[in-house]
Amino acid sequence: MKKITVLGLLLVFGCVNYRMIYSQENETKKVRAIEFTGLQNVKERVVKETIKISKGDLYDSKLVEEDISGIYRLGLFSDVSADLSDFKDGVKITFVVQEKLIIKNVDFKGNKEFSNRKLRSEISSKIKEGYDTRKIQNDIEKITLLYKDKGYADIQIEDFSTTDEDAGFASVMFSITEGNKVLIGGVSLDGVANFKPKKVQKLLATKRKKVYKEQTFREDIDKIETFYKDRGYLNVSVSEPDITYNEARTKMFINLRIDEGNQYKNGDISFSGNTVFTADQLMEEFKFKKGKIFSQSEYTAGEMKIQSLYADSGYIRAKFYPEITKDETTGVVNINVKVEEKSVVYIDKIFVDGNTKTKSYVITRELLVKEKDPFAIGKIRRSQERLYNLGFFKDIKVDIEETNNPDLADLSIEVEEDKTGMVSFGAGYSSVDKLVGTVQVTEINLYGRGQKLNLTYEFGSRRQNYEIGFTEPYLFKRNILFGVDIFNTTVWRSYSGDTTAYREKRRGGDLRIGKPLSDILTLNFLYAYEEVKVFDIDSSFSSIIAKQTDIASSLTSSITRDTRDNVFDTTRGSKNSFSVKVAGGPFGGNVNFYKPTLSSAKFIPTFWKFVLGLHGRISYVQEFPPAKTVPIYERYFMGGADTVRGYDYGEIGPADKGKIIFVSNLEYKFPLVQEGGRSILSAAIFADLGGSWLNAGDINLSIGSGDRQLKSGAGFGIRIRPMPVLPIRIDWGYGFNHKPGEQLSQFYFTIGQVF
Repeated sequence: MKKITVLGLLLVFGCVNYRMIYSQENETKKVRAIEFTGLQNVKERVVKETIKISKGDLYDSKLVEEDISGIYRLGLFSDVSADLSDFKDGVKITFVVQEKLIIKNVDFKGNKEFSNRKLRSEISSKIKEGYDTRKIQNDIEKITLLYKDKGYADIQIEDFSTTDEDAGFASVMFSITEGNKVLIGGVSLDGVANFKPKKVQKLLATKRKKVYKEQTFREDIDKIETFYKDRGYLNVSVSEPDITYNEARTKMFINLRIDEGNQYKNGDISFSGNTVFTADQLMEEFKFKKGKIFSQSEYTAGEMKIQSLYADSGYIRAKFYPEITKDETTGVVNINVKVEEKSVVYIDKIFVDGNTKTKSYVITRELLVKEKDPFAIGKIRRSQERLYNLGFFKDIKVDIEETNNPDLADLSIEVEEDKTGMVSFGAGYSSVDKLVGTVQVTEINLYGRGQKLNLTYEFGSRRQNYEIGFTEPYLFKRNILFGVDIFNTTVWRSYSGDTTAYREKRRGGDLRIGKPLSDILTLNFLYAYEEVKVFDIDSSFSSIIAKQTDIASSLTSSITRDTRDNVFDTTRGSKNSFSVKVAGGPFGGNVNFYKPTLSSAKFIPTFWKFVLGLHGRISYVQEFPPAKTVPIYERYFMGGADTVRGYDYGEIGPADKGKIIFVSNLEYKFPLVQEGGRSILSAAIFADLGGSWLNAGDINLSIGSGDRQLKSGAGFGIRIRPMPVLPIRIDWGYGFNHKPGEQLSQFYFTIGQVF
């Protein structure tokens, strides 16, 4: 017997070895013919379109193997192989296939709740595709779930499919017995002693007159357990439901038994095995107050914080094992957290994938970690946010890839690029500029180098604007932003209710330089030189507004702290800035003033994807010698899309326009349409408050219709983001403190964010 076995093995080895040698010998020969055998119902062209090897190519065994896999993936064949034979001065490849039965039709019997079309769309067995009994069973499960989600608890489905082996076809038939539609008649709770039963009942999504769904009900049990454990009842248990039906089986009644157990308070928390951080440092993250009612969620949040603390220092494999000791007599729970720190993991290699336009260095220069640095999760997360803030990418996936060395891991960054260029021709309506036409060319990732270019031409009855802007975020490959803008703008300005009181023309340019001081702190400088002309003054204001042509030369210095997660679609974080603009003096020109501004914005995630935004701004402008006053075009025009909505531009404050302003905005935003995790269309409700004054002595913080009083407004709007740059805003605002004769509400169509 042993001899036969050995001989058999030798024969098999010889055949395999011969085929390998034969295949290798033919690697230098050309493919002269490709044939298919075993095809019955599947068209030869369907298979031909799948294979990559072609007549005239050099024979490639690996390519043939890939073609076999490709034919399999069609789902039409139960077996696929390839035979190789000599043919003329090359080889002939014959793909030998064994077809599955082809589904000729898919029918249903007994279905009333769902149409045949609906059921066909839910299942994976399709006409003209291969018949597979495993698919049929999966389809039965899918249809069953579909019916149960509609309340058909007694649904029964049978397979009555038939096959014709000779013809190679199968007819799929599902026989459905729907039964009655069963709704929940009631849900009762037993054992609730320490809370009002109604309070626990409100946690349940499984309610009377609704359809029973197993997944929803299991989530309800989890909610009950979480509710109790967050109130100190660590031993709570919820029994399996007792389900009964009425005689007609149209209603189901669910009873749950809750065993609350004892309530526990916080005792002592200790740590063991920790060497990187002290117990006091770890306790700071826990916020564990002795004597307080124990909360499982608070403890879990604390554990996640110390996990982040370790991960931010490169200890990404650190483990935490809580040992919970409950004293039944005193009702106190003591916890010892055993820390298994393990070693620091360092970044071995950084890989960037998915970028077809953007240069890899544009991506890697935004990272706060480099190769050989510790795997600091906090810095990596912030790096991901920085990449999103470039506006180049739809999606960014960051992954940790293991290496052969347990102390090293690779950082993989996969990006999905978005459109970064836009040419637009359009018209819009602004409460300030009325009907405006726009031609704009924008590219925020020029040549894939991260540079920004903007060309804008705006025209209308009240506004003419030409603007060119260019930004290089890394000047001379150093982390220094450089930008330049050239502009020529002419607009009609409002004054004392007259929308065409005078015209203002600004032409000139500016230079911008920015230097990050850290990943969240930036120092910026902007030097601007412009000629400002005030002309075409209405005769009724000629004694108040002077015709003038000024040269304004100014420097604006600002420092900004920005922790927003996404500058285009913020969900959390804050932005705080302080700036001072100085015109004249050492910078020349004939306009002399200084203008400090303090601005703060905070974004708070609430439930689901609703985000509350809070913003405040205080600013004033003051002349200095030899100037005797601040020119009108540098004063504050309060009201409109960017200050207090519900009022026209310049409608708030004194007739001479303010030199001091206060603005606060509250906005509650939520997405309506999302794509790839990004909000394409959002809605917002808002409330604004603000005022403008000539002098500090005029400030009045009461709300009313007087010139010196604060004005309030509220409304709603939508935000449209055609590309990941600045959104289009359409707002409707209603002002609550108008003077008689003023328009009570305003529509605003603008580009950019309020804050």
